[in-house]
Amino acid sequence: MFNFSISWLICWMKGRVEVDNQSVRSRIPRLLLWVFPYGLISKDIALSDIKSTSIKGKNQFFPLLLGLILIVLGVLGALSAMNKGLAIGILAIIIGLILGIAGFKARLTIETATGRFNIDVPASQKEVLFKIEREIQNRQKQPEPKIKENQVLEEL
Repeated sequence: MFNFSISWLICWMKGRVEVDNQSVRSRIPRLLLWVFPYGLISKDIALSDIKSTSIKGKNQFFPLLLGLILIVLGVLGALSAMNKGLAIGILAIIIGLILGIAGFKARLTIETATGRFNIDVPASQKEVLFKIEREIQNRQKQPEPKIKENQVLEEL
């Protein structure tokens, strides 16, 4: 089982991916505007249906732009009103940095016969995606254990 943070802003909210001999199961919370949780994405993919996996870096334009705007406004606010706007300016800079950093993500794409499934994580969690990809590839290489027809009845 692999647990990973789904956002820089909400680092305590975790997604989970399990890989076994038959399937890949994921349970990932959804976020609205990178902050508000509003549901769960649950996906079960049979291991035999997976054609390929790939990991790529992903940059989201909107959080980067919003973070940059907040940083600029924070710097201007802190410089223009040294005493009155200093706290608000510093807060805007911090929020802008966090939002800007949230724009850098890593994505694991799982290709199946029916389509694609993407798992997005913050760039700092990219190592978890490599572990998931290695585990999927290792499980696909291992043959399925053979069960004899009477083995189940013998064990009962």
